[in-house]
Order: sequence, then C-alpha cells, then structure tokens
Amino acid sequence: LCQRYVKRGFMYIFDNVLPRDSKSAVWALQIFLLAEAEKLVGVKAIDKEIFQPTFEKEGPFIRNRVQSDGAWAVLSDNAGGYWPTALYELAHETIHLLNPIVGYTNYLEEGIAVAFSVDLSKNETTHPMSPNDKYYQRALKLVQLLPDGVYESARSIRNKFGSLGNAEPVGLKELFPTLKTEIAEELCTEFNFT
Repeated sequence: LCQRYVKRGFMYIFDNVLPRDSKSAVWALQIFLLAEAEKLVGVKAIDKEIFQPTFEKEGPFIRNRVQSDGAWAVLSDNAGGYWPTALYELAHETIHLLNPIVGYTNYLEEGIAVAFSVDLSKNETTHPMSPNDKYYQRALKLVQLLPDGVYESARSIRNKFGSLGNAEPVGLKELFPTLKTEIAEELCTEFNFT
C-alpha cells in the first residue's frame, strides 16, 4: 500500500515505509528523478553509472566510486525519515549525477540542481521546499537569468560543453549573446563557499 501526497493533479506516489527502510522505494524515486532530469536537460554521461542512494548525517552530496565509473547520492538523515525531503535532496543530487565529478562544480550546475529540486518538490509533494542558504539562492537567481529558460538553456550548455560543470564564459556568450558578461563569468565560478 502506498501513501500519496496530493496537492494538485497527479503526483509522485511514495511508499508508506520510510525512505531509510526501503531501498527499493528510494531506488524507484531515483529512477523517476533521473528520467525527469534527462527529459529536461539531456541524458546522463554514458560512461557513468548511478548507484543506490544512501543516508548519512553529513548528506546531501554525491559520492564517486573509487573506480570512477559512477556515483550515488548520499542523502541526509532527515531525508531518511521524510519522503518530501528525500525527493528534494535526491532531485538536486540527480543533476550532479548526470556528469559526476570529484570536488566542487560551478554556480551554473548548482543553480540548475537547485531549480530542479525546487520544481520537483513543488510539483510532486505537498511540502514544497527551497534553499535557505544565500549561496544556493544566488545560484538559482543566476540560472534564472539564462535567456532560453533554465532547462532549455541547460540542455544547450550540456550539448556544447558536455556537462554544466565544463561551461566557460566565452562559450556561454556564444550560446546566449544577450547574457551579460559578468553573469556568464559568475555562472562559471567555482561553487565553493567552505
């Protein structure tokens, strides 16, 4: 039996078992989110696998396999106890899993990940979430300035550079001539505020 979070129309159906207690339900959510991400911004890197999400106190983040053949999302303990948080965190990490890297990515990729997690949280749960952190809020604001819309722009960028994290300011200006140079530069800045 499944519990359904319904706000309007059809929404994702969550298992009655908590996320931390149902690997299969979390994996089903991962598959759903990957399909949604690929529809919006293009397919994941073919040389990288996505593995079963896990839960840790320090999450959320992605962890790469030692073999460099793929990665998985590490979600927070809070996500382990609440499906809307699991969806919100996993949606964000799914964008990173399209082209997983070791280390920090740029404001562009973080902004797309934030947009995707906010949109999926709003569309698929009755508890929409958004970031409180000013750096994630800035990343979201920056990608909302992309001229072709967040997702169509992200798809174009991935087609040109292979990944969001590889984007360079000059190339962004070639794709989007109306994008201000300072915005293109900030989008390509490393997202590292630690």
